[in-house]
This record gives sequence, structure tokens and C-alpha cells, in this order.
Amino acid sequence: MEALSRREDQDVLESVKSEALKSCDVHVKDFADCATGRTFTLPFVCKDKLDIMQNCMRDYVTQERLDTAKLDYIANRSEHGKQAVEALRKSRAEKLRRMAGLKEESKSDQTEKK
Repeated sequence: MEALSRREDQDVLESVKSEALKSCDVHVKDFADCATGRTFTLPFVCKDKLDIMQNCMRDYVTQERLDTAKLDYIANRSEHGKQAVEALRKSRAEKLRRMAGLKEESKSDQTEKK
């Protein structure tokens, strides 16, 4: 398997965690409702709800799911790279046009020149 950079690995992990939060939304909401307005009593009063939420998250974020997400990322990495390079080229071209004081040529101007 191709190796991911540290940033890419972090992105994949954050993506899987985000999916886990969506999957465990009911338990997260229960814990959040319990925790609202509490400070010192939070660990005692909401411990059960916290445990349920953490177990749901732990069950969702498995090594198998992380490996699958990494493989998907690697499969789509070249497409992401192409899009990033194209966006960078466009932004640099636009910046150079602005620095030169040129307006972007409209398509009708380009067809009239031909």
C-alpha cells in the first residue's frame, strides 16, 4: 500500500471521526444535553452518557474502516492533485492579470480575435 503523508493521514482520520459523529448523533446529542449548564458535576452526572457516546465512536472508528478510507483516499488522490494544481494555476494567472492591470478577456473578445 502506498504511504500517506502525515497531513493526508490526519485528513483521513478526521474524515472518519466526522462520519462517526454523524453516525452516533443520538448519543452525542444526549451527552451534550446532559452536559449543558454543568461544570463540576459533569463527570458524575453524565458519566453513563459519555461512556455510551465513546463506545459508539470506538465501535465506528475501527482499523478496518480507517484502512478502507485510506485506500479510497489513495485511489482518489491523483484526481485531488489534478484539481489542486489546476486551481493553483488559475489563481496565479488571475493574480498576474490583476498585477498587470488587465481584465480577464471575455469569450466573445477571444472569438472576435480569431
